[in-house]
Amino acid sequence: MPEIEIRDNPKLRSFFRNITELTFTGFVWGIWAYLLLPLVNIIMWIVGLRIIERSVVEELGYAEMLDLIGKMGWIILVVFLILRLWGLYNYKRFGKRSRRKSSSPVTTEQLAAHFNIPAEQVVSMRSQKEIVWENTCASETS
Repeated sequence: MPEIEIRDNPKLRSFFRNITELTFTGFVWGIWAYLLLPLVNIIMWIVGLRIIERSVVEELGYAEMLDLIGKMGWIILVVFLILRLWGLYNYKRFGKRSRRKSSSPVTTEQLAAHFNIPAEQVVSMRSQKEIVWENTCASETS
């Protein structure tokens, strides 16, 4: 059997074929990388544990870490006290004032006057489960 000669001439491939091959190749590489993420995650976890053990336990970094936690605790306490005092000041200054004015409930007559329909129709519409409303104002302006 004679040997088959394979000739690879990229110039003969169309632009569409090149884009399709690149897209498919990139998509499959992405899937492959996504499937390897758990393995990479485990390796990074093991390496991270070793780095933490070396820096905290072997090099006595825990003393520095405790010092840092103490400083953060004081900063958190100071920020909390500032915000608490600011809240108390605002409560003393503005807490007893009621500036909000609520409107009274809308009556059936007010609804009927607003929509230009009889009050009996408003009462019957309130008891219906579904109402189809035709916007007559929009058709009048067109």
